[in-house]
Amino acid sequence: MAIKAAELRSPDGGVLRNLHTKPLLGLLALAVPLAWKPVAHAMSVISHTWMHGPTLVLVSTLLTLLGFVVVWLGLKKDELTGTLFGFMGGALIFAFGVEPSFALFAWLMDVQPLKHAGNLVLTPNLVLMEASLAVYLIVLIFTGANKDTRCRMFLWFHRNFRLRPNKPTPGYRRQFARIAAMETVFISWFFYLVIIVAVDPRVLGLHHPGTYLLSACILLWGIYLVVFKMIKYRAIGGAIRYAIAVSGVIWYSVEMGALWDWFDEIWIQPIEHPFWNLSFLVAFLVTMFLANSTDARGASASD
Repeated sequence: MAIKAAELRSPDGGVLRNLHTKPLLGLLALAVPLAWKPVAHAMSVISHTWMHGPTLVLVSTLLTLLGFVVVWLGLKKDELTGTLFGFMGGALIFAFGVEPSFALFAWLMDVQPLKHAGNLVLTPNLVLMEASLAVYLIVLIFTGANKDTRCRMFLWFHRNFRLRPNKPTPGYRRQFARIAAMETVFISWFFYLVIIVAVDPRVLGLHHPGTYLLSACILLWGIYLVVFKMIKYRAIGGAIRYAIAVSGVIWYSVEMGALWDWFDEIWIQPIEHPFWNLSFLVAFLVTMFLANSTDARGASASD
């Protein structure tokens, strides 16, 4: 029997009715950015395998511009749609604008890879990205100085260190697409930097006790965020924006596990594992559809 669209969106019945309630709503929101991670990696590998030189630059530029267009279109949408547009646009901007730019300029400037004991530790693009740490922190501080921010991390610093810039603007209306896009870029960039610094033997190193301790703390942090924060959300828009950060925390553990050779990253082997990578793509599209099909669209308390 065919499922009617009205049944999918009805809070009183239909196969999606339970997705409007805790804890499934929060888990669905988390699945959206988490499912994108392997898809983004596979797309990056495919683009660099099949395209080179000017063609790669052109395609990456066009996809980056598409990301900005998607974010811009989302500025006038409601909270949920704007959040989804912002996340998707920000994901494209980071995957095809930010990441490839480091690789391009590392090549143009002939940046050398970092090696330790004869082993490759950081490729030239990651060496250059590590150099962006100071810029990242400066931009992050000024972003946190926004008196109208609803970011929980920034609010925690405002509250506990008495750093509140000023009183929020009365009647201020947030641009959910811009917020989601900025968060997507900043979170992805942040965890790249954490991993790079952790594996850099001049700081810690891949098998340094400090790296294991840091990774254990981040894993526990991710579990805490899912169990005590993520599953308590009642509004899908706010849940997705919160999930962008939580997915970054969780994916750090995935990346480190792969670096420790605990498993193979099949998402960076899309040609060798087409079935699984197509499955990741389908999973991402399904989670996007399900998230947009829920009716729990009310604004959350924070971003």
